[in-house]
Amino acid sequence: MKKRKEKKNYLGEEWFLAFKIVTFLLVGFLPSFLFILLFIQYGSPILNYINFLGDLKSSWLAWISAVVISFLLHFIDRLIRLRKKIKTKIEKKFLILIIFSSLMVFGLIATQTYLYVNYLLLNDTLVKLSADKNNIFFNDNINQDVTFKISVTANPFCSAECRYNFFDVSGGKEIENGSFSLTTIFSKLKKYTLNNSHLVQGSQTIDRFEVSCKSIKTFLCYTGGGENKRAVLVTLNYNLSQEDLEFKNYSKEELLSIGKNISFIAEKLAYSNAGISSINNSFDSANLQNRYKNLSYSFLKLNDSFNFMKNLWENQNFSSLKKELSKMKNETKNLSADSEELNLEIISNISFYNNLVGNLTNSREILKLSSLMNIDAISCTNLNSLVSNFNSVFGKLIWNANLSYVGLIVRDVSSEIETFYKNLQIDPSNSLCTLKENIADKTILKIEIAPTNFSGYELSLNDPSPMCCFFGTCNPCCENQCSKENYPVIFLHGHLINKALPADYSLDSFSAIKEKLNSDGYIDAGSVVLSSIQEPRGLWGKTDARVIVTASYFFDTNKTANGEVTFQSDDKDIETYAARLNRIIELVKYRTGKDKVIIVAHSMGGVVTRKYLQTFGGENVNKIILVTVPNHGIDGKTRDYCALLGAEVACREMDKDSAFMKDLNSQNSEVVQTYNIVGVGCNMGDETGDGIIKNSSQYLSYATNYQISGICDQLSFKYLHEYIVYPDKYPETYVIIRDILRKP
Repeated sequence: MKKRKEKKNYLGEEWFLAFKIVTFLLVGFLPSFLFILLFIQYGSPILNYINFLGDLKSSWLAWISAVVISFLLHFIDRLIRLRKKIKTKIEKKFLILIIFSSLMVFGLIATQTYLYVNYLLLNDTLVKLSADKNNIFFNDNINQDVTFKISVTANPFCSAECRYNFFDVSGGKEIENGSFSLTTIFSKLKKYTLNNSHLVQGSQTIDRFEVSCKSIKTFLCYTGGGENKRAVLVTLNYNLSQEDLEFKNYSKEELLSIGKNISFIAEKLAYSNAGISSINNSFDSANLQNRYKNLSYSFLKLNDSFNFMKNLWENQNFSSLKKELSKMKNETKNLSADSEELNLEIISNISFYNNLVGNLTNSREILKLSSLMNIDAISCTNLNSLVSNFNSVFGKLIWNANLSYVGLIVRDVSSEIETFYKNLQIDPSNSLCTLKENIADKTILKIEIAPTNFSGYELSLNDPSPMCCFFGTCNPCCENQCSKENYPVIFLHGHLINKALPADYSLDSFSAIKEKLNSDGYIDAGSVVLSSIQEPRGLWGKTDARVIVTASYFFDTNKTANGEVTFQSDDKDIETYAARLNRIIELVKYRTGKDKVIIVAHSMGGVVTRKYLQTFGGENVNKIILVTVPNHGIDGKTRDYCALLGAEVACREMDKDSAFMKDLNSQNSEVVQTYNIVGVGCNMGDETGDGIIKNSSQYLSYATNYQISGICDQLSFKYLHEYIVYPDKYPETYVIIRDILRKP
């Protein structure tokens, strides 16, 4: 009996030990099960978890963690049992210290496991960037401020190192760059005062703020070390204030009036020049010529000032125009009076000269007639004296004598000759008078002012064309759309692998490609989410440069009493995502002023795009570029793990045998130009693929297909499916996308 009892006890201890081992193992697997459970919304978590554990290539970390945790729990249990047998206080304290240390190690392992699993599930550094103003309108001379808010979401034990750059896209120059450190607790604000550059109404400049952050790897900070980038585009738009609009109309009338006066001055100066030229040494006109030169010089200065004033008006620099307008009016008025005075004086002098010529011509005829008459000796003597005086005066007039002086002596001699002739007594008994000198007989012509060719000034003030610049090259702004080819490009992400993560992570898939396109002359407008349209149409398209944006169909909007709220909603069906894509397309079209967009879609984003085309048609889309898209659905492990971690509804619809996929491929035709990039090179059992999607599922018969070969590292969860959009790893992807975008 005693022997049998001992055997029972022995067997009981065996069962207890087995129970303890199983319990410890279950507890060891519990962390990984809880991690998995966090991301499961529908279905059977236990069944999915068992399938997960059966795949040692994916669950090796969970097995190792379970064994380590079980060993620690067993060790702690042995220590607790040992404590009961220890009698001294010192030994008990020492044992308690060991137990406490073991628990600390257990907690550390659990923490490390949690952080590492979190990292494996792509919960790395996430940057959030926003601006308090995305579109700034200058309606006066007051400068405006813009504030950028930067925050990061990361492992709470991580510290992120961030670099920022504020860039003037229009001028092609950097405004500021710098760096700072950031944690999840705090955010960073960067404030800038933007100047009103006095550009014309309707003009626009573009600034871009970009920030990139990466976590610094430490003992408790698991990170891939990659940078997460965000960018925000800020448009600076220039309009006129009401005061400026009123002054614009007033100053236009004033400038046109000044222009008419300047045209009048120019006409008078042209006439004066013709008059002075017509004098041609007929009399001394040096004073008139000097005055004309001075007035001409003043006119040139005035005309230059007027052109400058026109330029101020046409460039809508009204603040400077206000300072100069009144002064300009006075200068024009004075010069107009001076030119009119000179013109009248020239006319008066020429008229005076012509009268002198007429008088002398008449006097000469009288003298000639008198010399043919029978007059007495005294009269003959007087006649000879008059002829001598006449010849002297005649010579003075010919040789450019002083006009006022000659005018006096001409008047005197003409008067004397007329008086002589009136009082002349004719007697036939007298002989003809013999003249001692011949009467000057040279012909003197009256001055006739030659006609001028002055046709007047063209007086007009044209409203300037608003100018928009891109990297220092300026062209008239596009009010609606300039070219039909520069369609905006929407980059569309795929399925979010970890449903517990913020959907913002999905915006990163094309970051590297967008960065290269930005350096190749595209405008990276950052990301767009659904929102109400408040700004004027076409603000992003006024430069006519091609705009690229990242968009997410995982967000929706809701109107509240406090305004519109954007929220994450990533558990919907693909049809809902397609409807959101339709709203995104309309938003991008509105902001760019274009009538079509180009879509570059990755993975599930391609399925959403195709569903959009099936539902809404292709009139709003120029072409699509698909990158490793499950065009014919998913199966196998991809299907199982999709539901395990991601949104169940979308995963269920992407099942290759689903009604959704059958309906999507029932119309196997090209709605718009379709280009399809297929990833191969990874062993997926019965065929090759990108590690997530098989080749046969990616291929589209009606599309232009491209094939890119790569590799997969399943132990590190690094698949071609993800890395195919990384230009540093697969540059051919970027080249294909770039070349397709360049096609008309």
